[in-house]
Amino acid sequence: MNDTPADLRQERDADYRTFELTGDHAAIGYQMGLATPLRQVETWRDRETELAFARACAQVVGQFHPPLLDESQGYAAAQGRPWEDVLPHFSLNLPEGALSGCTTFVYRLPDGHTLVARNHDFLYTQRQRYLRRLSPPGYPATLGTQAGFIGSCYDGVSSHGLFTALHLIRAQTAERVEPGVPFHLIPRIALETCRTAREAVARIQEMPHLFPFNYLVADPDEMFALEVYPGRVRVRRPTSNCLVVTNYFQSPDMRPLHGRRNLTSQIERVRWIERRIAQDSVSNAVDGWSWAQRLLRDHSVPMCHHQPNDATLWSLVADLTARRVAYCHGAPCRNDFHEWDWPG
Repeated sequence: MNDTPADLRQERDADYRTFELTGDHAAIGYQMGLATPLRQVETWRDRETELAFARACAQVVGQFHPPLLDESQGYAAAQGRPWEDVLPHFSLNLPEGALSGCTTFVYRLPDGHTLVARNHDFLYTQRQRYLRRLSPPGYPATLGTQAGFIGSCYDGVSSHGLFTALHLIRAQTAERVEPGVPFHLIPRIALETCRTAREAVARIQEMPHLFPFNYLVADPDEMFALEVYPGRVRVRRPTSNCLVVTNYFQSPDMRPLHGRRNLTSQIERVRWIERRIAQDSVSNAVDGWSWAQRLLRDHSVPMCHHQPNDATLWSLVADLTARRVAYCHGAPCRNDFHEWDWPG
């Protein structure tokens, strides 16, 4: 570990609040607006150009999940803000220098249970690290994480047994990006509008995408990786009983989009997990639960990160078959996993 005292303070002082929210999406947004500060989005062009693009993106989001617009409006109303203050959350512009190291794997154990394990890695300075349990009427209940962007979900599970997670990609800048759905709303839309991993794949394929990202979707029966770039989506299926997703494209026609970026650490994490699955011979869900947590705590690759620009902010372990889920707030090597009731 390479944590400085300042890094440790940032983990200790981060906002790891848990929210249990009911009511429709506008009410959920209103409650979050009362309780949390608005996360600011950097601007790179003049304000009117940014707002026009954000409005167009909000319209696209509304085509796929209209209640998310209600949630943003509720948030703005709670803080007495104009709609223009929250619009940038529909059209984020991610700086090239920020590289996440998120790692997620799904493993179907010999006893038939489907096990998910994930570390979410980003900047220590990212203070908003919420866990939210949502139960909007007419939609699946969910449990998932949020890092301040309104309506967002970075990883989570639904009452249908669906899991989804996102992974940042560093790639060449697209020549032209049409209005689309921002990365942080895609897992949320999948969890609230789909029952199965296969349905989630079809839904994500339909969307126009703003950013290069990897998404992993899984249910007790199937698992898929989606490699996404503006104007292009590729679906990757497991070749055996496991699927590992990090921060690089594995599809041959997507790899050139990375340019000359060094992908060694991402590739090594995938290979290390695949070796551990082959060598450790975990046979059942009881042993797999603690085994997955040990892998997430590992520093040899590493899986658990402690760099200022690449730190593990939270971890997750879930058994999709048994409907069992646990989150760890902070680096899993020094913090405990807490088990939560499955949503619904």
